[in-house]
Amino acid sequence: MDDPTRRLRLDLYLKRSRLVKRRSLAATLCQNGYVKLNDREAPPGKSVRVGDHIEIRYAREHLLVEVAELPATNRKDTQSAYTIISREPVNEEIF
Repeated sequence: MDDPTRRLRLDLYLKRSRLVKRRSLAATLCQNGYVKLNDREAPPGKSVRVGDHIEIRYAREHLLVEVAELPATNRKDTQSAYTIISREPVNEEIF
């Protein structure tokens, strides 16, 4: 059976790793299709595990990260929570 201590909700992971400032914003991004987990759109409650790939479409960039660890709390040192695979600026004029 899968160990529940090795999983974390997607919206909570995004907040704890500081990829997104607030959990409510992370949930909104997931619900509107701006976040993909392992190349699939994912709801905010989807479980994240070490080794998963998360793609986030921000307004000005697309970010692809690999989950390196599941942070237990909000920390200042967030770089160890993920590894950046790619970061691409968005060239679309949205404003």
